[in-house]
Amino acid sequence: MRRVKFKAVRVVGERRVSAYARGAYCLNYLKDSVVRAREETLGIAVFGRRSDAEKFCYRTVTKFNIIRVLPVGRGRTVEMVSQSTYMLDIFYSDIVKHHRIPRDPNLILMKPPRGTIFYPAVEVIE
Repeated sequence: MRRVKFKAVRVVGERRVSAYARGAYCLNYLKDSVVRAREETLGIAVFGRRSDAEKFCYRTVTKFNIIRVLPVGRGRTVEMVSQSTYMLDIFYSDIVKHHRIPRDPNLILMKPPRGTIFYPAVEVIE
């Protein structure tokens, strides 16, 4: 049985979109839909516990909403993510495709927020 996970999203007009991802990496989270991660990315970042999602949202300047999702596929954790939303092409090219540390000095890596799990897809339930 799949357990409910928690996703932080930005509300832009009527849309609920990825908290930090921009451009082609930004996904829309419509209620009752299955949202799939873009190929060759880490997946869709969610939190295993609501309290971790709330802590993440509390620490940011941007206002985020927390929605409930059901994970689809096998989850995984990672050691580093890109802190720069505008450098995701470089991050994914080097880390995910080539399994190497990016050499671009503008790319800042960080540990993902506590409780972050990446899934290939999620089913949006609220």
